Amino acid sequence: MTRLVNDGVLAGALPPGESWPARAAQWLEEMREGRRLVMIAEFDGKMVGMGQLIFKFANGYQDAEAANGTDIAMIDSIRMRPDAPANLSTHIISELEKYAKKTQRIKTLTFLVPMDNNRVLNQVKSWGFEEFRIMPEGAKLLAFFRKRIA
Repeated sequence: MTRLVNDGVLAGALPPGESWPARAAQWLEEMREGRRLVMIAEFDGKMVGMGQLIFKFANGYQDAEAANGTDIAMIDSIRMRPDAPANLSTHIISELEKYAKKTQRIKTLTFLVPMDNNRVLNQVKSWGFEEFRIMPEGAKLLAFFRKRIA
């Protein structure tokens, strides 16, 4: 996971006291427990993107409409290097969908995006996701989207 930081896939500000290596270590632990999948995209020997599926949230964070551990999973943390190939995010979404259908028997994928990011909202809609819930988080609003894949 250190390469994700060094190659520029994991970058940007985090809440005080958090670090990208610590966050990535948590993702790996959740993957070992079968609650999360971390998918990495590599191009020309560099890590250029990452996508994740959450099958089941950690205790205390359950949301059965977003990820229930059986047939609903949430796409999380789609990240790209600034110089990543065009349409890499669409390719990662496609690969996550394939994995969810074949390996995990997921029937519905969900996605969570901030309401103030029109570019991301439009991208998620272009992938076939439809809004099903809006939730406040602090001073901002988050939109939940879902897509039936089976």
